Amino acid sequence: MNKNKSFLILGIVMIISAIFFIIYALNNPQASFPWHNSITYIIYMAYIVLAVSFILKGFKK
Repeated sequence: MNKNKSFLILGIVMIISAIFFIIYALNNPQASFPWHNSITYIIYMAYIVLAVSFILKGFKK
């Protein structure tokens, strides 16, 4: 398998898993993390940046 195709598949899987996590989290509002929201937002943003960079790298030739 081509290395760029692997990055593309990994990025798509990351986006799909994020969507499922959001759906799960919206249906369970009682759950929370043991730290401040700002740390959670930083983790979310890093995950999105990583997923998008994998997808862009997958399209690169």
